Formats: sequence, C-alpha cells, structure tokens
Amino acid sequence: MKQYLMEGIGTFLLVLLVILITNNVPAGSAPIAYGAAVAAMLYAGRNVSGTHFNPAMSLGMLIRGGLERWDFPYYLAAQAVGSVLGALMAVFVIRCGGTTETVLRTFDPFCAFFAEAAGTFAIGLVFLNTTAKPEENNAVFGIATGFAVMAAAFALGNVSPAAFNPALLLGYAIAGKILWGDLWPGLLGMAVGAAIAASVYRSLHESNTQN
Repeated sequence: MKQYLMEGIGTFLLVLLVILITNNVPAGSAPIAYGAAVAAMLYAGRNVSGTHFNPAMSLGMLIRGGLERWDFPYYLAAQAVGSVLGALMAVFVIRCGGTTETVLRTFDPFCAFFAEAAGTFAIGLVFLNTTAKPEENNAVFGIATGFAVMAAAFALGNVSPAAFNPALLLGYAIAGKILWGDLWPGLLGMAVGAAIAASVYRSLHESNTQN
C-alpha cells in the first residue's frame, strides 16, 4: 500500500509542477524546469515505490521484470488519481493568479505520436538502465533521467506536448492545455516507446549475460 500512495503523491506533485511550469515559464526555458522537476521528484521515496510517477516507466519496468504484474494496475490507478488531482490543483492555482485560461496547443497526430514515442524511448532507456542496480546508481539515476527529459523536451517540444508521461498528458487535457482528441496519439506513442525501450534493455542485458 505504501508504494501505491507514494506513486499517487509523486505523480500529483509532478503533474502540478509541470503544468504550472509550462503555463508560467517562457517556452524556451520550460524544458529545463521540467527536467529539474523530474530529477528532484525521482529521488523522493525511491526505496518505497521506485518512484516511477509515469505509467510509461511502469510499463517499461513491467516488461523489464522490475515490477510485479499484480502491482502494475495499482501503480497505474495511483498515477491516474495523482494526475487528475494534480491537474485540478494546477488549474486552481492558475486561476488564483488571475489567469482564467491555460495556453491551448494543437499538434499533428502523426508527428505527436512519433515525438512522444521517440522521447519516451530515450527517457525509458535511461531510466531502466540507471535503475537496474540501485546500489550502484543511487546518486545518478534521477539526474540522468531528468537530463534525458530535458533533452527530449527541447528536441521535440515543437511537434508534440513533450509530456513523455501519460499521467502528465492526461493532466494537460484536464487543465485545457491540449485537446482531448490529442490524447490518443501521445498515449499510443508513449506505450510504444516504453515497450521498445524495455525490449532493447532486455535484449542488451540478456546478450551481456550470455557473453
């Protein structure tokens, strides 16, 4: 139960922070703040839940063998609840600041699918590799993943929401930053990217074991 609570709280804070960041920070600086938020949050409660705060990373961990099958749906449920609450809180804070609307962006579905898949693949590969042996990578996994998020957001933010996290993308839709119809290409792309990252990870590490 503690790990699910940690995933819910962490996802809530991450979605809240990133929505506020993308709404208040100039577009050119938003990826830096996004990456920093991810890096900081990943160190919180790592020994409790592994601090995924991202259904795509949970999917990758499931395929990698780092998450039990019976835990996976509970992780997703906790992350979904955290996402909804984080988005609602972000909207409340934005309106408290005197702004009644968030900035709405629309994207080409194919481009959004490709961008979210590519970004999630890159982030997932970093996350899966740096969390494989916690005792060896305790000091670097959050920073490494945060930098991967930052780089992907800079590279792909002009063609997609650059969420790379289904919980965050859901939060964007709730907060009115993207259209609800723009959810499906991003979610599909993230699932594909996470699955490919986990498959590549397993292929590489199984080869190393055999050699």
